[in-house]
Amino acid sequence: MIGRTATAQWPGKTSRIARRLGWPAATVAAAAVLFLCALREARTVGTQSDGASLVLQAHAMLHGNFLLHGWYLADVSFYTTELPEYMAVELLRGMRPDVVQICAALTYTLLVLLAAFTARGAARGRAAVVRAAITVAIMLGPALPATAWLLTNPDHTGTAVPVLAVFALIDRARRRWYVPVAAGAVLALAIVGDTLVLVIGVLPVLLVFGTRACQLLLQRRMALSAAWYEASLAGAALLSVGAAAVISHFIRAFGGYVGQRTSQGFGPASAMLGNASGAFVNFLRLFSADFFGQRFGHGLVFTAIHLVAAALVVIALLLALRRFSGGGDPLPSLLAVAICANVLAYVVIFRVNGGSIREMAPVFGLGAALAGRMLAGPLLRNRLEPLLVAGLAGALWALAPPVLLAGPAARPASARLASWLESHHLRQGIAGYWQANSVTLDSAGRVTMRPVREYRTPGLKPYPWELDVPMLDSRSYDVNFLVATASGAQGGSTVTEREGIARFGKPYRVYRYEQYVIMVWHKNLLPGLARR
Repeated sequence: MIGRTATAQWPGKTSRIARRLGWPAATVAAAAVLFLCALREARTVGTQSDGASLVLQAHAMLHGNFLLHGWYLADVSFYTTELPEYMAVELLRGMRPDVVQICAALTYTLLVLLAAFTARGAARGRAAVVRAAITVAIMLGPALPATAWLLTNPDHTGTAVPVLAVFALIDRARRRWYVPVAAGAVLALAIVGDTLVLVIGVLPVLLVFGTRACQLLLQRRMALSAAWYEASLAGAALLSVGAAAVISHFIRAFGGYVGQRTSQGFGPASAMLGNASGAFVNFLRLFSADFFGQRFGHGLVFTAIHLVAAALVVIALLLALRRFSGGGDPLPSLLAVAICANVLAYVVIFRVNGGSIREMAPVFGLGAALAGRMLAGPLLRNRLEPLLVAGLAGALWALAPPVLLAGPAARPASARLASWLESHHLRQGIAGYWQANSVTLDSAGRVTMRPVREYRTPGLKPYPWELDVPMLDSRSYDVNFLVATASGAQGGSTVTEREGIARFGKPYRVYRYEQYVIMVWHKNLLPGLARR
């Protein structure tokens, strides 16, 4: 009898263990496959100077320069967002150009997983599966053109990761004092890395929970003790701005990096209509759903699949906005405000074109999470699970072309130039921005370059954008050549032969390689290089 009882209990215990391990095991397996697919797409984009700069900064941090002393960074530092990821990958991989592609694939994989987790929330069973499936289906298989902003250098796409983490924390955690503290801390750190968090992270939390606190206190006449949680979250979002300013101040005070102040302002009113239409087109591009100008053919089928995904995001956004002031689940409101704020800022601040689409890249992950959260209920109530299965199949089908038809891995932008310089024993030089840091990385530091730029006055001087200032010390480095871009070359003439001669005089030797002009002098160029 005892043996039969034990035998009967064992399958039940095994099934419970299997259920508990099912989600983690399936998630790990799916993440591995997704990462490999994303990496294959990311390798189609060669590493250039933007990505190379972050690899060099991660290298400096790994070698003790944790605050990046002496570095002039860009207007977005990614210091607390992507740079830690770059450090981890570089620790395992070394200072190599493919660190950029690996990190891009990791960021994309993490974004998909976190968006699905946020959409799932506290749901269990079929509801949980449907929420996550809708989110993943929308984010699967970006077309190859979309890799330019989803699977390349850090450029706001990954900024949605800490924001989604904060939203998921608020959604899943109980009403405890440490939730506002943790949310505010994550927001503050993320702001240091990318000030876009002010728009897509701080503003939604402040607006949603500030509104809810006011409703409880003013409309319902409830005591402050009943609204302490909502008020604390709103206060934490507000305080995170000051905390981020304090962190940035201490970084500078202790000799850390210097970030560039953005000169961006509001665009003219006359440009708003054009910006709005451009933002709509870029929204479609973000989801690989831009059908304008496409010819009828097989490729249009894949665009149609992505167009359905983009339409689901819009429908979910409209549903969430309708319920904004109705109380209940705050997550849809947080996501909806984040998306609207991002798009609105994009329209009224930035010059909307194909190159600025990165400024609204967080909408990709935020929108997919919102669609999963909002549309699962109606789908289950109307028993439309077969439609979801068809949608997942379509998403997987759309994933096939960019993964299976992707060409060979693209060479880093300056790999050939770096090899040529090394073969000619040219080790220390200067160049325009698009050749400087990329050559340094592509040669694994065997050729080190500094970015320079021509100004009206006083002429050629260091370009303080992703610049390691100690590399300009003439007592430590003997810089004797300049890489100029030939007039009329693709990408523009960042530094020309004429500008180099005007600053340093006639070189003793001039090489011409592809679109470059390499000028060599019998002197150290750093003392004659104008300082900022």
